[in-house]
Amino acid sequence: MKNQEIKVGKSVEIENRIFYPILKIFHWKHHETEAYSVSPLALVVVEGDMKYIFPLEEFDDPDKLKKLMDMV
Repeated sequence: MKNQEIKVGKSVEIENRIFYPILKIFHWKHHETEAYSVSPLALVVVEGDMKYIFPLEEFDDPDKLKKLMDMV
């Protein structure tokens, strides 16, 4: 069984900015073996009414980045 999901991690506030990590969580299970992996995809920064996204891996599709930012 393979399961992969994208989640927003715990936020951190520094001065007037809030930082949200976007994480990919992968779960693999086979018979008696089980493994998890967590990979950072992007970092979303919220500053007042503004939102910024810093991708941590290459994205060819800008719509995918927008969907990730809209999760926050």
